[in-house]
Amino acid sequence: MAAEAVRVAHRMSGRFISFAVALLTAASALAQPSASDSLAGPMKEVEKLRGLSFRHAVAHQQIDRSELPARMREQLAKWLPYPPEDLVTVLRALQLVDPQTKNVLDKMIELYDQQVLAYYDPQTHVYYSLSKPPAAAAGMDADMLAETVELHELTHALQDQIFDAGVRDEKLKDDTDGSMAYHSLLEGEATLVMMASMMSKLGKSVDDLAANDMLLGVLSEAAAADKSMGTDMPKYFTESLKFPYLEGLRFVVIAYRHGGWKSLDRVHANPPRTTREILHPEEYFSRVDGKTPAPAPFDDRERNDPNVLTVEHLGEFHWRFLVGAEASKGWMDDHVVVTQDAACRTTVHAETRWENAARASAFRDAYVAFLRDRAIEPIKVASDGNVVRVEYRAE
Repeated sequence: MAAEAVRVAHRMSGRFISFAVALLTAASALAQPSASDSLAGPMKEVEKLRGLSFRHAVAHQQIDRSELPARMREQLAKWLPYPPEDLVTVLRALQLVDPQTKNVLDKMIELYDQQVLAYYDPQTHVYYSLSKPPAAAAGMDADMLAETVELHELTHALQDQIFDAGVRDEKLKDDTDGSMAYHSLLEGEATLVMMASMMSKLGKSVDDLAANDMLLGVLSEAAAADKSMGTDMPKYFTESLKFPYLEGLRFVVIAYRHGGWKSLDRVHANPPRTTREILHPEEYFSRVDGKTPAPAPFDDRERNDPNVLTVEHLGEFHWRFLVGAEASKGWMDDHVVVTQDAACRTTVHAETRWENAARASAFRDAYVAFLRDRAIEPIKVASDGNVVRVEYRAE
Protein backbone atom coordinates (compact mmCIF):
# COMPACT_ATOMS: atom_id res chain seq x y z
CA MET A 1 0.00 0.00 0.00
CA ALA A 2 2.98 2.32 0.36
CA ALA A 3 2.96 2.62 -3.42
CA GLU A 4 -0.56 4.00 -3.46
CA ALA A 5 -1.77 7.44 -2.56
CA VAL A 6 -4.02 7.95 0.39
CA ARG A 7 -6.64 10.38 -0.81
CA VAL A 8 -9.31 12.21 1.09
CA ALA A 9 -11.14 8.95 1.44
CA HIS A 10 -13.60 9.75 4.14
CA ARG A 11 -14.86 13.03 5.49
CA MET A 12 -14.42 13.85 9.12
CA SER A 13 -18.09 13.74 9.96
CA GLY A 14 -18.05 15.59 13.24
CA ARG A 15 -17.87 12.27 15.05
CA PHE A 16 -15.15 9.86 14.36
CA ILE A 17 -12.89 8.64 11.63
CA SER A 18 -14.08 6.15 9.17
CA PHE A 19 -10.62 6.14 8.14
CA ALA A 20 -8.63 8.15 5.72
CA VAL A 21 -10.24 11.20 7.25
CA ALA A 22 -10.43 14.71 5.96
CA LEU A 23 -7.13 15.52 7.57
CA LEU A 24 -5.55 15.85 4.18
CA THR A 25 -7.83 18.70 3.21
CA ALA A 26 -5.63 20.84 5.43
CA ALA A 27 -3.80 21.61 2.21
CA SER A 28 -6.90 23.09 0.66
CA ALA A 29 -7.07 25.91 3.12
CA LEU A 30 -3.63 27.24 2.28
CA ALA A 31 -2.88 26.20 -1.28
CA GLN A 32 -3.53 28.35 -4.34
CA PRO A 33 -4.33 25.79 -7.06
CA SER A 34 -4.08 26.39 -10.78
CA ALA A 35 -4.77 24.40 -13.92
CA SER A 36 -1.74 22.34 -14.89
CA ASP A 37 -0.71 21.51 -18.44
CA SER A 38 1.49 18.78 -17.00
CA LEU A 39 -1.67 16.77 -16.24
CA ALA A 40 -2.90 16.79 -19.85
CA GLY A 41 -1.08 13.60 -20.81
CA PRO A 42 -2.09 11.59 -17.72
CA MET A 43 -5.68 12.78 -18.10
CA LYS A 44 -5.78 11.43 -21.66
CA GLU A 45 -4.39 8.14 -20.39
CA VAL A 46 -7.15 7.89 -17.78
CA GLU A 47 -9.78 8.74 -20.41
CA LYS A 48 -8.44 6.03 -22.71
CA LEU A 49 -8.37 3.40 -19.97
CA ARG A 50 -11.72 4.25 -18.39
CA GLY A 51 -13.66 5.15 -21.56
CA LEU A 52 -14.93 8.45 -20.17
CA SER A 53 -13.90 12.06 -20.81
CA PHE A 54 -13.05 14.79 -18.35
CA ARG A 55 -15.41 17.74 -18.52
CA HIS A 56 -12.67 20.24 -17.77
CA ALA A 57 -9.03 20.53 -16.70
CA VAL A 58 -8.01 19.48 -13.21
CA ALA A 59 -6.50 22.10 -10.91
CA HIS A 60 -3.17 21.13 -9.39
CA GLN A 61 -1.15 22.31 -6.41
CA GLN A 62 2.15 21.00 -5.03
CA ILE A 63 2.69 20.96 -1.27
CA ASP A 64 5.96 20.70 0.60
CA ARG A 65 5.97 17.41 2.49
CA SER A 66 7.43 18.98 5.62
CA GLU A 67 4.24 21.02 6.03
CA LEU A 68 1.88 18.05 5.89
CA PRO A 69 1.78 16.92 9.58
CA ALA A 70 1.05 20.42 10.87
CA ARG A 71 -1.67 20.95 8.25
CA MET A 72 -3.29 17.63 9.12
CA ARG A 73 -3.40 18.54 12.81
CA GLU A 74 -4.90 21.92 11.99
CA GLN A 75 -7.59 20.35 9.84
CA LEU A 76 -8.38 17.73 12.47
CA ALA A 77 -9.11 20.48 14.98
CA LYS A 78 -11.34 22.30 12.46
CA TRP A 79 -13.45 19.31 11.46
CA LEU A 80 -14.15 17.89 14.91
CA PRO A 81 -17.00 19.41 16.94
CA TYR A 82 -15.08 18.54 20.09
CA PRO A 83 -11.41 18.57 21.12
CA PRO A 84 -9.27 16.00 19.24
CA GLU A 85 -8.73 14.19 22.53
CA ASP A 86 -12.42 13.28 22.49
CA LEU A 87 -11.84 11.45 19.20
CA VAL A 88 -9.36 9.29 21.10
CA THR A 89 -12.00 8.79 23.80
CA VAL A 90 -14.48 7.51 21.20
CA LEU A 91 -11.99 5.17 19.54
CA ARG A 92 -11.02 3.74 22.92
CA ALA A 93 -14.61 3.51 24.11
CA LEU A 94 -15.58 1.45 21.06
CA GLN A 95 -12.50 -0.72 21.68
CA LEU A 96 -11.20 0.03 18.18
CA VAL A 97 -7.97 1.26 19.72
CA ASP A 98 -6.53 -0.41 22.80
CA PRO A 99 -7.09 1.89 25.80
CA GLN A 100 -3.44 1.34 26.73
CA THR A 101 -2.17 2.73 23.42
CA LYS A 102 -0.20 5.92 23.93
CA ASN A 103 -0.09 8.94 21.60
CA VAL A 104 -3.01 7.79 19.45
CA LEU A 105 -3.32 11.05 17.51
CA ASP A 106 0.44 11.18 16.90
CA LYS A 107 0.35 7.67 15.48
CA MET A 108 -2.60 8.52 13.23
CA ILE A 109 -0.80 11.57 11.81
CA GLU A 110 2.39 9.56 11.42
CA LEU A 111 0.61 6.82 9.48
CA TYR A 112 -0.89 9.25 6.97
CA ASP A 113 2.41 11.05 6.61
CA GLN A 114 4.11 7.71 5.89
CA GLN A 115 1.66 6.75 3.17
CA VAL A 116 0.62 9.92 1.34
CA LEU A 117 2.09 10.43 -2.10
CA ALA A 118 -0.63 12.65 -3.56
CA TYR A 119 -4.38 13.05 -3.27
CA TYR A 120 -7.43 14.50 -4.95
CA ASP A 121 -9.84 16.51 -2.80
CA PRO A 122 -13.42 16.20 -4.13
CA GLN A 123 -14.54 19.17 -2.05
CA THR A 124 -12.13 21.68 -3.59
CA HIS A 125 -11.77 19.68 -6.86
CA VAL A 126 -7.99 19.99 -6.67
CA TYR A 127 -5.23 17.45 -7.25
CA TYR A 128 -2.51 17.87 -4.62
CA SER A 129 0.95 16.42 -5.11
CA LEU A 130 3.70 16.30 -2.49
CA SER A 131 7.17 17.73 -3.06
CA LYS A 132 8.75 14.34 -2.43
CA PRO A 133 7.61 10.78 -1.68
CA PRO A 134 7.45 9.45 1.88
CA ALA A 135 10.31 7.49 3.41
CA ALA A 136 8.25 4.30 2.93
CA ALA A 137 8.73 4.67 -0.85
CA ALA A 138 12.52 4.60 -0.62
CA GLY A 139 14.08 2.26 -3.18
CA MET A 140 11.09 2.33 -5.53
CA ASP A 141 11.23 3.55 -9.11
CA ALA A 142 10.40 7.23 -8.57
CA ASP A 143 9.16 7.86 -12.12
CA MET A 144 6.90 4.81 -12.20
CA LEU A 145 5.61 5.63 -8.72
CA ALA A 146 4.75 9.19 -9.71
CA GLU A 147 3.02 8.03 -12.90
CA THR A 148 0.86 5.37 -11.27
CA VAL A 149 -0.14 7.61 -8.37
CA GLU A 150 -1.06 10.38 -10.81
CA LEU A 151 -3.35 8.04 -12.75
CA HIS A 152 -4.95 6.82 -9.53
CA GLU A 153 -5.69 10.32 -8.26
CA LEU A 154 -6.84 11.63 -11.63
CA THR A 155 -9.32 8.75 -11.74
CA HIS A 156 -10.76 10.27 -8.57
CA ALA A 157 -10.99 13.60 -10.37
CA LEU A 158 -12.86 11.88 -13.20
CA GLN A 159 -15.22 10.24 -10.69
CA ASP A 160 -15.88 13.65 -9.23
CA GLN A 161 -16.59 15.32 -12.57
CA ILE A 162 -18.71 12.52 -14.06
CA PHE A 163 -20.37 10.93 -11.02
CA ASP A 164 -20.42 13.84 -8.53
CA ALA A 165 -18.23 11.97 -6.05
CA GLY A 166 -17.71 15.10 -3.97
CA VAL A 167 -21.45 15.64 -3.54
CA ARG A 168 -22.03 12.00 -2.61
CA ASP A 169 -19.08 12.17 -0.25
CA GLU A 170 -20.58 15.11 1.61
CA LYS A 171 -24.00 13.45 1.91
CA LEU A 172 -22.43 10.37 3.49
CA LYS A 173 -20.21 12.24 5.94
CA ASP A 174 -22.27 11.19 8.99
CA ASP A 175 -22.59 7.53 8.00
CA THR A 176 -19.36 5.72 8.84
CA ASP A 177 -20.30 2.43 7.18
CA GLY A 178 -21.95 4.01 4.16
CA SER A 179 -18.98 6.31 3.62
CA MET A 180 -16.52 3.45 3.86
CA ALA A 181 -18.54 1.43 1.35
CA TYR A 182 -18.69 4.31 -1.13
CA HIS A 183 -14.99 5.01 -0.86
CA SER A 184 -14.26 1.34 -1.41
CA LEU A 185 -15.92 1.74 -4.81
CA LEU A 186 -13.88 4.88 -5.54
CA GLU A 187 -10.56 3.45 -4.42
CA GLY A 188 -11.16 0.06 -6.01
CA GLU A 189 -11.93 1.63 -9.37
CA ALA A 190 -8.95 4.01 -9.22
CA THR A 191 -6.70 1.09 -8.33
CA LEU A 192 -8.04 -0.97 -11.25
CA VAL A 193 -7.39 1.91 -13.67
CA MET A 194 -3.86 2.28 -12.30
CA MET A 195 -3.20 -1.45 -12.63
CA ALA A 196 -4.72 -1.54 -16.13
CA SER A 197 -2.18 1.07 -17.20
CA MET A 198 0.65 -1.02 -15.81
CA MET A 199 -0.67 -4.14 -17.53
CA SER A 200 -1.04 -2.35 -20.86
CA LYS A 201 2.70 -1.79 -20.88
CA LEU A 202 3.06 -5.57 -20.71
CA GLY A 203 0.69 -6.11 -23.62
CA LYS A 204 -2.23 -7.15 -21.40
CA SER A 205 -5.72 -5.66 -21.28
CA VAL A 206 -7.95 -4.79 -18.34
CA ASP A 207 -10.08 -7.80 -19.34
CA ASP A 208 -7.05 -10.03 -18.82
CA LEU A 209 -6.53 -8.41 -15.46
CA ALA A 210 -10.13 -8.77 -14.29
CA ALA A 211 -10.30 -12.39 -15.41
CA ASN A 212 -7.31 -13.39 -13.29
CA ASP A 213 -8.67 -15.03 -10.12
CA MET A 214 -5.19 -15.33 -8.66
CA LEU A 215 -4.59 -11.60 -8.79
CA LEU A 216 -6.66 -10.59 -5.80
CA GLY A 217 -5.20 -13.36 -3.67
CA VAL A 218 -1.69 -12.24 -4.48
CA LEU A 219 -2.54 -8.63 -3.67
CA SER A 220 -4.09 -9.62 -0.34
CA GLU A 221 -1.03 -11.62 0.61
CA ALA A 222 1.24 -8.74 -0.36
CA ALA A 223 -0.81 -6.32 1.72
CA ALA A 224 -0.75 -8.65 4.71
CA ALA A 225 3.03 -8.81 4.45
CA ASP A 226 3.41 -5.05 3.98
CA LYS A 227 5.55 -3.62 6.77
CA SER A 228 5.59 -0.04 5.51
CA MET A 229 2.88 1.00 7.97
CA GLY A 230 4.97 0.06 10.99
CA THR A 231 4.33 -2.67 13.53
CA ASP A 232 3.59 -0.20 16.32
CA MET A 233 0.59 1.32 14.55
CA PRO A 234 -2.85 0.54 16.02
CA LYS A 235 -4.22 -2.33 13.97
CA TYR A 236 -7.51 -0.54 13.43
CA PHE A 237 -5.76 2.28 11.60
CA THR A 238 -3.87 -0.01 9.24
CA GLU A 239 -6.82 -2.32 8.55
CA SER A 240 -9.13 0.62 7.89
CA LEU A 241 -6.59 2.09 5.52
CA LYS A 242 -6.23 -1.14 3.53
CA PHE A 243 -9.93 -2.03 3.32
CA PRO A 244 -11.11 0.45 0.64
CA TYR A 245 -8.20 -0.47 -1.62
CA LEU A 246 -8.17 -4.27 -1.29
CA GLU A 247 -11.84 -5.07 -0.71
CA GLY A 248 -12.77 -2.19 -2.99
CA LEU A 249 -10.61 -3.61 -5.78
CA ARG A 250 -12.14 -7.04 -5.30
CA PHE A 251 -15.66 -5.56 -5.48
CA VAL A 252 -14.83 -3.51 -8.58
CA VAL A 253 -13.27 -6.47 -10.39
CA ILE A 254 -16.41 -8.52 -9.77
CA ALA A 255 -18.55 -5.60 -10.96
CA TYR A 256 -16.35 -5.28 -14.07
CA ARG A 257 -17.00 -8.93 -14.86
CA HIS A 258 -20.71 -8.09 -15.08
CA GLY A 259 -20.17 -5.96 -18.17
CA GLY A 260 -16.90 -4.05 -18.24
CA TRP A 261 -16.63 -0.34 -17.53
CA LYS A 262 -20.31 0.15 -18.43
CA SER A 263 -21.15 -2.04 -15.47
CA LEU A 264 -19.08 0.28 -13.25
CA ASP A 265 -21.03 3.24 -14.64
CA ARG A 266 -24.21 1.53 -13.44
CA VAL A 267 -22.65 0.89 -10.02
CA HIS A 268 -21.91 4.60 -9.71
CA ALA A 269 -25.57 5.31 -10.42
CA ASN A 270 -26.52 3.10 -7.47
CA PRO A 271 -23.42 2.66 -5.26
CA PRO A 272 -22.91 0.06 -2.53
CA ARG A 273 -24.42 1.32 0.71
CA THR A 274 -22.72 -0.83 3.34
CA THR A 275 -19.41 -2.60 3.84
CA ARG A 276 -21.47 -5.79 3.84
CA GLU A 277 -22.22 -5.16 0.16
CA ILE A 278 -18.50 -4.60 -0.47
CA LEU A 279 -17.55 -7.80 1.32
CA HIS A 280 -20.35 -9.77 -0.37
CA PRO A 281 -20.77 -8.33 -3.89
CA GLU A 282 -23.44 -10.88 -4.79
CA GLU A 283 -25.69 -9.21 -2.21
CA TYR A 284 -25.14 -5.82 -3.82
CA PHE A 285 -26.21 -7.14 -7.22
CA SER A 286 -29.17 -8.90 -5.66
CA ARG A 287 -30.32 -5.56 -4.25
CA VAL A 288 -29.91 -3.55 -7.45
CA ASP A 289 -31.72 -6.31 -9.34
CA GLY A 290 -34.67 -5.85 -6.98
CA LYS A 291 -34.38 -9.29 -5.39
CA THR A 292 -33.57 -8.05 -1.87
CA PRO A 293 -34.56 -4.85 -0.04
CA ALA A 294 -32.27 -1.86 0.37
CA PRO A 295 -30.57 -1.22 3.73
CA ALA A 296 -32.38 1.12 6.09
CA PRO A 297 -31.14 4.74 6.07
CA PHE A 298 -28.84 5.80 8.91
CA ASP A 299 -30.62 7.61 11.75
CA ASP A 300 -28.53 9.81 14.05
CA ARG A 301 -31.14 12.02 15.70
CA GLU A 302 -29.55 11.62 19.16
CA ARG A 303 -26.56 13.59 17.95
CA ASN A 304 -28.05 16.84 19.31
CA ASP A 305 -28.25 15.48 22.85
CA PRO A 306 -25.63 17.35 24.93
CA ASN A 307 -24.41 14.10 26.50
CA VAL A 308 -23.83 12.39 23.15
CA LEU A 309 -20.26 12.30 21.86
CA THR A 310 -21.09 10.42 18.68
CA VAL A 311 -23.71 8.33 16.92
CA GLU A 312 -22.19 5.61 14.78
CA HIS A 313 -23.20 3.24 12.01
CA LEU A 314 -20.33 0.75 12.26
CA GLY A 315 -21.23 -1.93 9.72
CA GLU A 316 -19.86 -5.37 9.06
CA PHE A 317 -16.28 -4.15 8.65
CA HIS A 318 -16.09 -2.80 12.19
CA TRP A 319 -17.87 -5.72 13.83
CA ARG A 320 -15.67 -8.13 11.92
CA PHE A 321 -12.65 -6.21 13.19
CA LEU A 322 -13.91 -6.49 16.78
CA VAL A 323 -15.34 -10.02 17.01
CA GLY A 324 -14.10 -11.79 13.87
CA ALA A 325 -15.57 -12.79 10.52
CA GLU A 326 -17.63 -15.73 11.80
CA ALA A 327 -19.40 -13.86 14.62
CA SER A 328 -20.15 -10.87 12.38
CA LYS A 329 -21.87 -12.94 9.68
CA GLY A 330 -25.47 -11.97 9.08
CA TRP A 331 -25.10 -8.31 10.12
CA MET A 332 -28.05 -6.26 8.91
CA ASP A 333 -27.85 -2.91 10.72
CA ASP A 334 -26.57 -1.19 13.84
CA HIS A 335 -26.95 1.98 15.86
CA VAL A 336 -24.19 2.83 18.33
CA VAL A 337 -24.33 5.83 20.66
CA VAL A 338 -21.42 6.97 22.83
CA THR A 339 -22.40 9.25 25.71
CA GLN A 340 -20.44 11.10 28.37
CA ASP A 341 -22.01 12.51 31.54
CA ALA A 342 -20.99 15.50 33.66
CA ALA A 343 -18.53 13.32 35.55
CA CYS A 344 -16.86 12.37 32.23
CA ARG A 345 -18.05 8.77 32.48
CA THR A 346 -18.27 7.33 28.99
CA THR A 347 -20.94 4.78 28.10
CA VAL A 348 -21.49 2.84 24.88
CA HIS A 349 -25.03 1.86 23.87
CA ALA A 350 -24.92 -0.60 20.95
CA GLU A 351 -27.99 -1.94 19.15
CA THR A 352 -27.43 -4.38 16.31
CA ARG A 353 -29.79 -6.24 13.97
CA TRP A 354 -29.03 -9.63 12.39
CA GLU A 355 -30.49 -11.93 9.74
CA ASN A 356 -32.05 -14.21 12.32
CA ALA A 357 -32.09 -15.05 16.02
CA ALA A 358 -29.30 -17.61 15.68
CA ARG A 359 -26.94 -15.07 14.12
CA ALA A 360 -27.93 -12.55 16.77
CA SER A 361 -27.14 -14.99 19.57
CA ALA A 362 -23.78 -15.89 18.05
CA PHE A 363 -22.84 -12.23 17.83
CA ARG A 364 -24.10 -11.47 21.34
CA ASP A 365 -22.00 -14.24 22.88
CA ALA A 366 -18.89 -13.27 20.90
CA TYR A 367 -19.26 -9.56 21.69
CA VAL A 368 -19.78 -10.11 25.41
CA ALA A 369 -16.78 -12.45 25.49
CA PHE A 370 -14.72 -9.83 23.65
CA LEU A 371 -15.69 -7.12 26.14
CA ARG A 372 -14.94 -9.33 29.12
CA ASP A 373 -11.57 -10.16 27.62
CA ARG A 374 -10.98 -6.38 27.70
CA ALA A 375 -11.99 -6.38 31.41
CA ILE A 376 -15.35 -4.78 30.63
CA GLU A 377 -18.47 -6.17 32.27
CA PRO A 378 -21.56 -5.06 30.33
CA ILE A 379 -24.22 -3.13 32.21
CA LYS A 380 -26.91 -4.55 29.95
CA VAL A 381 -27.14 -7.45 27.51
CA ALA A 382 -30.50 -8.13 25.89
CA SER A 383 -31.72 -10.10 22.88
CA ASP A 384 -35.08 -9.77 21.19
CA GLY A 385 -35.28 -12.10 18.21
CA ASN A 386 -32.73 -10.81 15.74
CA VAL A 387 -31.91 -7.65 17.74
CA VAL A 388 -29.08 -7.44 20.28
CA ARG A 389 -28.61 -4.55 22.71
CA VAL A 390 -25.42 -4.17 24.72
CA GLU A 391 -24.52 -1.33 27.05
CA TYR A 392 -21.23 -0.90 28.88
CA ARG A 393 -19.19 1.70 30.72
CA ALA A 394 -15.92 2.53 28.99
CA GLU A 395 -13.55 3.97 31.57
